[in-house]
Amino acid sequence: MERTMHPHIPPLRGTHSLGELVNKIETSASTLNKRIRICRKKLKAVTKEHRRIAKTEGLYAVAVTLTYVKDADFCARNLSQFFNCLRSKLKPTGHKPRYVWVLERSGALHYHLAIWLPRGFMLNHSDLTRWWPWGSTWTQRCRKVSGWIHYISKRSSKTDLPKGARAFGHGGVDEQAKQAVQQAMFPRWLKALLPPDAKVKRVPKVGWLDLSTGEVYESPWIWTPRGCRLKAKEATGRR
Repeated sequence: MERTMHPHIPPLRGTHSLGELVNKIETSASTLNKRIRICRKKLKAVTKEHRRIAKTEGLYAVAVTLTYVKDADFCARNLSQFFNCLRSKLKPTGHKPRYVWVLERSGALHYHLAIWLPRGFMLNHSDLTRWWPWGSTWTQRCRKVSGWIHYISKRSSKTDLPKGARAFGHGGVDEQAKQAVQQAMFPRWLKALLPPDAKVKRVPKVGWLDLSTGEVYESPWIWTPRGCRLKAKEATGRR
């Protein structure tokens, strides 16, 4: 099977770009750093799509923090229950919750959220107290969404989380947003190879599979003890 080097593979420039281009071996970068890098990139992409939807539906953003009093109360279903309550409250308005969230520990275990709500709809203290009976709540209108997202995706406070707990998540995106977020998470070399409307899926230990054509795209980069290097010319490209 013939393989060729693609002429538009982006060059390596700086450690940030390097992280986008290469999936390094587990011992070469901490799991925490990788998780935070993914968190920041994905939250930024989702927020961009939420902004687009907000302009169409007339939504505004609020910053929310949900804090646990006792670690023993933690359960992943707690946050799902919170959103179920919010979803029921929003139902008469014809809207559904659109949100991102991050789990942190800074003394107490807590969630930071950015939630988009229809104008005229307010989160009140009594509702929040009933929806989150495991501790305290805080909310404020989010006038600078990008600043709040940058804050909640900070590196500090992301350690010592409950075993198996998800560190971040999102909800309330449409199909257009799902595709845009997926494309935003592609490594730079893959973006250079794919047409704009391509739909691909990552296949572990194989590469990225184009669902329309069946082509598999392999990374042209490999991580070595001496740094990032291009694979041998005959072993790169598409197959």
